[in-house]
Amino acid sequence: MEMTSRERILCALNNKEPDTVPIFEFLYSRPLFQGVLGRVPEAYHAEDVMLCAHKIGYDMCFVPFGGQGGFITENVDNKIYKDEWQTTYKKHDNTWPVDAPIAFPITNRNDWLNYEMPDPNLENRLDGVKTCLKMASDFNMAVAGSIRGPFSSAMLLLGIEKLSLLLYDDPELVNEIMEKCTDFFIEGGKRMAMAGVDTILFADDYGFNSAPLMSLEHFKKFILPQVNRMISILKKLGIPVIMHSDGHIKPFLDALVDAGINAYHPIERAAGMDLKEVKQKYGNKLCLMGNVNNKTTLVTGNVQDVVEEVKECIRIAAPGGGYILCSDHSVHDDIPNQNVFALYEAGRRYGRYPISI
Repeated sequence: MEMTSRERILCALNNKEPDTVPIFEFLYSRPLFQGVLGRVPEAYHAEDVMLCAHKIGYDMCFVPFGGQGGFITENVDNKIYKDEWQTTYKKHDNTWPVDAPIAFPITNRNDWLNYEMPDPNLENRLDGVKTCLKMASDFNMAVAGSIRGPFSSAMLLLGIEKLSLLLYDDPELVNEIMEKCTDFFIEGGKRMAMAGVDTILFADDYGFNSAPLMSLEHFKKFILPQVNRMISILKKLGIPVIMHSDGHIKPFLDALVDAGINAYHPIERAAGMDLKEVKQKYGNKLCLMGNVNNKTTLVTGNVQDVVEEVKECIRIAAPGGGYILCSDHSVHDDIPNQNVFALYEAGRRYGRYPISI
């Protein structure tokens, strides 16, 4: 029996075999929007993203709590602005839709004592979520509501250098900041779950290409307690939780699986995350998402290269269920549209169960 896109995603997130492997992407490519919609959105708007995802044929759409970067509170000039967290960003031609932070509001304990957290209960934070849910109902698609994890939240308030130093110089301050940020995004996750999203994705990048960004000891001391708390509360609402982390995070996976994540995205091939190894070790506990290389294969490969890598991912991760096909991060401006479509078409062609590649 053919499933709807929503049924297909929920089946995979519950580690079962759907009718065919679901397909999903972070849509960060302006040429893709131009090719599919005939226009490039000014920002990551829920309506445009949902419509683009539906026209391509994806099974799920991704919508952040309060928008891609939260609310803008101050425009310094036409290129530099502050968000509601008082983090300063600079727009650049190659940063769409996520701009680069250039200054941070907290440098010491005194800054923190005088800092005012944003309010997670502002009504219009759910505007994009409601738009996606309404359109998803018409398209029979799933909706993933996205929140930040504790590490990324603290890093956007302190900057990576200051955060790294404070792990030693003032660990209690780091704990306080991560706890308050986690409180904010727990409330955001709860609100999105009650609004009707199908899954919560928390984004918290723990690694770069060759190793994690911190020691396992620091991860377990500062980050894991907040992740455990967040996952526990969200799963009590009966909603699956997806963890997104770029980079090489192999040393952290045991702890994250024990914390109760339902799925791991994007299994970054370019950072040495081996899909076969992850499937063998965690495939009976986790839905796996991703691993098609968006640094090489999707950027410089031809259509057949993309097809072969898609087939490899499906052959390794899809048997037994619990796999969602996507790139190992996002589709971005450097990826030719034909390769984006090739990934999707190969997924539909070779991803039907029972898998027979």
